[in-house]
Amino acid sequence: MIRSEASSRARLAPAILTSIGAMALALSVTPAHAEPDRTSSDPVLVWIEQSNRAIQETAADPFRASRALALESIAVLDTVRSIASAPGFLVRLSGPRDLKPTIATAAAAHTVLSRLFPARRVALDQALSASLAEEPAGPARDRAVAFGKAVAEAVLARREHDGWNATVSVENGAASGQWRPTPPDFKPPEDPQWGSMTPFVMSKQNQFRPAGPPAPGSAAFREAAAAVAAMGAAQSAERTAEQTEIAHFWSDAAGTYGPAGHWNAIAASLVPSSGLGLEAEAELFAELNVAIADAGVAVAETKYNYRFWRPITAIREGAAGALPNPEWSPLLTTPNHPSYVSGHSGFSGAAATVLTARLGVREFTSTDPGSPGVTRSFTSFQQAAEEVAMSREYGGVHYSFDNADGLAAGRAVGAWTLAAFHRIGEDRGPIIVMDPPSGPGQHRAQALEGFALDNFLPVRTVTARVDGGERFNIAVDDRGRFTLPHLRPGQFGQAEAVLVATSATGHAAIAKLMLDGGTPGSVVTVPFTVK
Repeated sequence: MIRSEASSRARLAPAILTSIGAMALALSVTPAHAEPDRTSSDPVLVWIEQSNRAIQETAADPFRASRALALESIAVLDTVRSIASAPGFLVRLSGPRDLKPTIATAAAAHTVLSRLFPARRVALDQALSASLAEEPAGPARDRAVAFGKAVAEAVLARREHDGWNATVSVENGAASGQWRPTPPDFKPPEDPQWGSMTPFVMSKQNQFRPAGPPAPGSAAFREAAAAVAAMGAAQSAERTAEQTEIAHFWSDAAGTYGPAGHWNAIAASLVPSSGLGLEAEAELFAELNVAIADAGVAVAETKYNYRFWRPITAIREGAAGALPNPEWSPLLTTPNHPSYVSGHSGFSGAAATVLTARLGVREFTSTDPGSPGVTRSFTSFQQAAEEVAMSREYGGVHYSFDNADGLAAGRAVGAWTLAAFHRIGEDRGPIIVMDPPSGPGQHRAQALEGFALDNFLPVRTVTARVDGGERFNIAVDDRGRFTLPHLRPGQFGQAEAVLVATSATGHAAIAKLMLDGGTPGSVVTVPFTVK
């Protein structure tokens, strides 16, 4: 069985975890509702559904799916809040308040998903056309579309260099307790860079790292390994028919919505009966998806820090308190990353915490594309999260301590995310994001462009100084864009340009650009690097 939170070895901010219980007790119970039909009049739900379809049809892995949902949700929220002249989560741009939010948010979501899932561009264009059909063609609609696209591009720019695609190597282990590729395909480790990706709200990647798995030779490990060997075997005699159903229902394998999308589908089925307005809906999904995304960072950091072996490896090699069993196989295919902690449990702990805080302790039902015809019922989000955790042992791919510590870490991330969104109106200061050169390895004259962005108030001006010369102003448009004027290389060879963006409240961001002006011509040339 999964250990209780009190017995988990995870050392996680006690005050945060305590606040979760108090928060849940304060919420009223809401009766269950049947899943409503989604309508094109609710852009938040329409584009969450489009996000899930993109995840499903491109077989996006759980980590990348969580980041995609977070970016789409943030773009929608920041579009709504910018139109309302309110601080955003990542960016706030200038826009007239007569813009139609439903059109602008559709354009924002479409822009993000088109960038992240280019293979679905035709389907996404069709979905956008359906959303725009509700508004007569003309300048007003065009302005709303342009504004939503601008916010989305600014959000993508802010997260483009967060480390999601960094190259990280991981050595395969050979000793007892060390992860190594697993049957049947012996794939290399998936997304080892994710544990070093910049979080959305956590202060650091290892903020909620649990204390670690039990030693391979310990009684605690042997007990947990023996349990999964018996319960999680492909042909287990101990697993019930319902437990087998649970394992498959929550497997969220490639070709489904994945764990993040599954929780978004649950939320989407409940939102229409909750009486939320557009901005409240947008904030709910942004909270949910930021929590899930940061749980993914916390999970990956823990996985690749401990690099603990999967049950199939331990059981086949005889480390489960029994003789080696080279023929043992789990019910589910083992994912290609280390065992400790369970990602499904981490995602679910975070999601359940946010949904409990926002929608209350309520009954609900859930379906999943991977289990056609199956509907499961729950008395609360936390109960569902605990079933997700248990499903990983039923499936034979995780130990009980992976699940318990993953749940606890996810719950802590969820509580931290809720606290961060309570401070969404804080002035976090500006940031400068430069456009990359037009192509890798190109060395040609081109203007240098970028964004000067702020979540609190739009940035109006940027100043620049080249090689210690006089500082001069650079105009910033109402989309946060600026262009560095052409610089004459006759005055210098390798040049350093220092850009300073100052917000309306006095905060400043600095970017140093190393410019190569060594070729003839009238302008400084690229490539450049941003320090």
